[in-house]
Amino acid sequence: MFRVNDFDLLEVLAYTFLWTTLYFILCLWNSVRSYEWHCRIVTTVHALVISFLAFYCTFRVGPWPFTDAGGPNSSMQIRIISLCLGYFLFDVTWCLYFKTEGPAMMAHHFVSIVGLAWCLFSGYYGTELVATIGGAEITNPLLQLRWFLRETGNYHTLLGTFVDWAFMLSFGFYRIGLGSMLLYSYYQQDTDFWGRLGGTSIYIISWVFFINIVRYAIRKYAWTSPVSENNNNKHVLLQAEDSQSESDDCGVKGQVNTIKDQDIPSQREIKDGGGELSLRNRYIVQESVEI
Repeated sequence: MFRVNDFDLLEVLAYTFLWTTLYFILCLWNSVRSYEWHCRIVTTVHALVISFLAFYCTFRVGPWPFTDAGGPNSSMQIRIISLCLGYFLFDVTWCLYFKTEGPAMMAHHFVSIVGLAWCLFSGYYGTELVATIGGAEITNPLLQLRWFLRETGNYHTLLGTFVDWAFMLSFGFYRIGLGSMLLYSYYQQDTDFWGRLGGTSIYIISWVFFINIVRYAIRKYAWTSPVSENNNNKHVLLQAEDSQSESDDCGVKGQVNTIKDQDIPSQREIKDGGGELSLRNRYIVQESVEI
C-alpha cells in the first residue's frame, strides 16, 4: 500500500474506518437520536482516547516538547498521529456531507489534516504535534457535554453553568496559556520554518475561538444593572450585534423585545465566521432571581 516515511495510507484508512464504523454502530443502536448526536459521541470518544495517549506520550515516554522539539517521530507518536488523522478524515467528511460548518471550523479541520499528514510525510515534528493534540483535545469532552445537556433540556441548571465555566477556563489554560508557552519555547529552539508555520497557524485559530468564547461569556454573565419589579430582582444584560436593523429589534410602539440567554457556542456551531456567536442587536436578556 502507499507509504512515504511515516505515512502509511493503509493504517490511516484503517483508523478512518474504525471511527466510521463506531459512528454507524451508534446510529443503528440508537436510531431515535440525531446523526449529530452520534457524531458528537464519536468526537467525545476520540477526544478522551487521544488526550490520554498524547499526555502519556508527552509526560511519560517523551521527548519533552519544551526542550526537544523538532526531532524524528517515535513509533508511539506515529500511532497517535495516524489515529487522530483517521478521525479528522471521518469528521471532515461528515461535515461536508451534512454541510454543517462555516469557514472558521473548516479552516481548523484543514490545518489539522495538513499538519498531521505533513508530520507523517516528513517524519518529523511528532513531539510538538502530539503535545498540541493533547492540549487541544482535552477540552473537547466539556464542549460536547454542554451540547448534550442542551439537547436533553438540562443546560440551564447549575451543572450547565459549571460545564460552561470549566470549558472556558480549561480552554484558556491549555490552548492559550500552555499554548503560548509552547509556541514561545518552540521559537527558541532550533526548529525549521514548516514547524513554526504549523504551530503558529494552530495558535492563531485557537485565539479566534477563544476571543469569540470570551466575548459571548461577557455578554452572558456580566450583569450590568439590577432592576426591581414585583419584589423580585431582575438583572438585565444588554446584548449587541451590528447585523440586525432597528426595525427588527423593536416591537409595536417601540417596545423592546426580549430573548432568553443563549448557550456558549461550541466549535462545531461556529459558522459563517462566527456569525452565531453574538445576540441580536439591542435585545435584552432577563434572568429572575428570587429574594
